[in-house]
Amino acid sequence: MHAHSHCANHPSHEARYRCATCGTWVCERCAREHADRIFCSVRCRRRGELRRLGSRAAAVLGHRVPAAWSIALTTAACALLAAGVGRLVAELLEVSTPADGAAVGVAVTPAPPEGRVVAHDGGWRLEVSGAPETSLLVEVGDRPVTVVQLDDNGRGSVDLAAAPDAGSQVRVSSLSGPPVVVGALPTATPTPPQPAATATATPSASPTKTATATSTAPPAPPVIASPRPTAAPRPTLAAPTPAVTPRTSPAPSPGMTVPPPDDVADGPAPPVLHLVHDGGARLALTFDGATSANGTAELLELLRELDLEVTMFVTGEFIDRHPAIVRQAALAGHEFGNHTYSHPRLTTYATNRRHDLLPGVTRESLHRELERTEEAFRAATGRSLAPLWRAPYGEENRQLRAWAMELGYLHCRWSSLQGASLDSLDWVEDEHSSLYVESDRLIERLLAFPRLEGGIVLMHLSTNRRVPPWTDLPRFADEVRGRGVQIGTVSTLLKASAEWRPWYERARARHDELSVRSAAR
Repeated sequence: MHAHSHCANHPSHEARYRCATCGTWVCERCAREHADRIFCSVRCRRRGELRRLGSRAAAVLGHRVPAAWSIALTTAACALLAAGVGRLVAELLEVSTPADGAAVGVAVTPAPPEGRVVAHDGGWRLEVSGAPETSLLVEVGDRPVTVVQLDDNGRGSVDLAAAPDAGSQVRVSSLSGPPVVVGALPTATPTPPQPAATATATPSASPTKTATATSTAPPAPPVIASPRPTAAPRPTLAAPTPAVTPRTSPAPSPGMTVPPPDDVADGPAPPVLHLVHDGGARLALTFDGATSANGTAELLELLRELDLEVTMFVTGEFIDRHPAIVRQAALAGHEFGNHTYSHPRLTTYATNRRHDLLPGVTRESLHRELERTEEAFRAATGRSLAPLWRAPYGEENRQLRAWAMELGYLHCRWSSLQGASLDSLDWVEDEHSSLYVESDRLIERLLAFPRLEGGIVLMHLSTNRRVPPWTDLPRFADEVRGRGVQIGTVSTLLKASAEWRPWYERARARHDELSVRSAAR
């Protein structure tokens, strides 16, 4: 078949096929073959099938049909129609059913948050539980101290200073509910652990204390729906600075995985990073890459035209399959984070909507996934990855974040707020899925997010859509810049934040330390 001009979807490709339904000329990549005919999309294929069935039905109805056949055909048509309607109703009920199993239309009243004050690392720590993925305001006495973000299991913690507020009541409250008293700062101070020999410099540690304190057992987190925050502005408050006790670590053996030093292994897990409240008028644009690079070259050219530098979280398999594309992107100034090597599932979220560790997921298995990707990137570019990682499918928890921090990787999610999300959903390619959003409407969905300042956008490096999801990215860039918001990398956003800079610097110091050790072997 001779080429006819150029593909309607990819102007740089010759069009060798013509759609049997709409007549559009497309390239080999866009052509979809079915029943010895070529179509440009799933929609055209289904329209063609309906048209062919209609022609056959018209041919049959043009002749006299026995009464028995008429009754049989009518009955079959009614049965098929009933089955289709029943399936549609079942899908609608499944989509509309809440994740926690609550009855449709029944209001769920969120339970108040709960917590306790415990001794930790020479200071005091507040451990709280409540509705998953909510933000709680922490007050000591009459003074607001910080905001703690609960994880997907409804748990969170924050370090508190014993002085000068010793004996003051500690209260937590959701942004849409009344405060709840969870305890008081004890007047006695705990004895700090004795540090070993001095090692490398780390972020500031908590103040030295000298006595112990006890508290009641933590309450179980309530299984409730996440409450929707109000539209009132959030207070801009500082989060805890990671407290670390410096210790020496053994030298690595040649050919072996570098063991994490005690200071990192004993340190707290990083909080959930999804929205930076004090990063100024900045927004981070991120792209995930698993294995395919379909359309990535066109995306890189578009980013160059828009003068954008973004963060790309890529797997080791993506790097091994497309080293030239990775080198091109790195030379263009884009930042690369770790997305594991083989893009495995890490938690049970797909089966029970909880982020419990899957069987077989261990500290060693996660470390190997991250290390193999680091090695692949260094082999392809001669550089090191940024001290950032993103779990496949967003499946992570406190344990996984702590294990990754041992290798110098700070986990980075995408932003969510007030029921909205900066996940572009460009990965949904089934046009009949309830999550599907047409490419020309993706940008409108992102621009409608309640707070773009400090936001982290999720998109992907490849696509199988007929219209690439980044088609309207120029309009998105113009609109965001018109609001006075800069678009850049995750590292740029974190460095501008007093809340997240200590965590980022801690990850970078550990990451650089291991890179030097690895190069020396």
